[in-house]
Amino acid sequence: MPDDLEPAEPIVPRDSSTVIVLREAADMLEVFMLERHIKSDFAGGAYVFPGGTVDEADRDPALARLVDGCEALAARTGEDPDLERALAVCAIRETFEEAGILLARRDDGSPVQLDDPGWRDKRTALANRDIDAITLAKETGIRYAADLLRFWQRWVTPIFAPRRYDTRFFVAVMPEGQSPLHDDVETTASTWVRPADAIARGRSGELVIIFPTRKTLESLAGLETTNAVFDAAASRPKTPVLPRFVVEDGEGRVYLPGDPNPHEP
Repeated sequence: MPDDLEPAEPIVPRDSSTVIVLREAADMLEVFMLERHIKSDFAGGAYVFPGGTVDEADRDPALARLVDGCEALAARTGEDPDLERALAVCAIRETFEEAGILLARRDDGSPVQLDDPGWRDKRTALANRDIDAITLAKETGIRYAADLLRFWQRWVTPIFAPRRYDTRFFVAVMPEGQSPLHDDVETTASTWVRPADAIARGRSGELVIIFPTRKTLESLAGLETTNAVFDAAASRPKTPVLPRFVVEDGEGRVYLPGDPNPHEP
């Protein structure tokens, strides 16, 4: 008989955002992945997409004047518009902190170029919480481009976990004129990789890839261009995926909603 690993009073999950950054290279779709520091509280040593939890500063109503496209994003996901804005700001902020990719534009609509050395200091200050997203926007004359994000999926950490996250995954295309780089603090390595290759390298043990990341990579199978991913995003299910871990015959198994077949953790 399966034993559900579920406590009587599960931890309430924290709102979080993750961004799958895409590019086309040699006519192949690639994603940008980061190796989390081995001492990280969550998924230490694993290859993941940039992301993190929503800060209280990400919820500041004043950000409404500094973010483009949140209304359309909320309309697609059915989220509360204020929460959607916080999730988008978190997604953009964390992607800049961890990967050095800034999904934003100048006040005049022109692309943001990060070749000025001052951007490195801004990135560090943001990561250290010396400044917040509002301060960064005002000091640099930028607007956050939530309209460059598309919702992809939503995962909730299993209820037995001591740390739980309600994570919205977004897809975005790598901005022209920027060069991604891990931060060497929370993340220690980075790579562009085809989704199928990342899965294969995870199965061989070359990369550590946790279950939600592997399933996300699998969800990109058959999509060869960034346009194809964006087209597919329009019809992606909005229902949260809450994996259920059980022990069967002494072995751990994962079950996904609506799927009677067990999956490898």
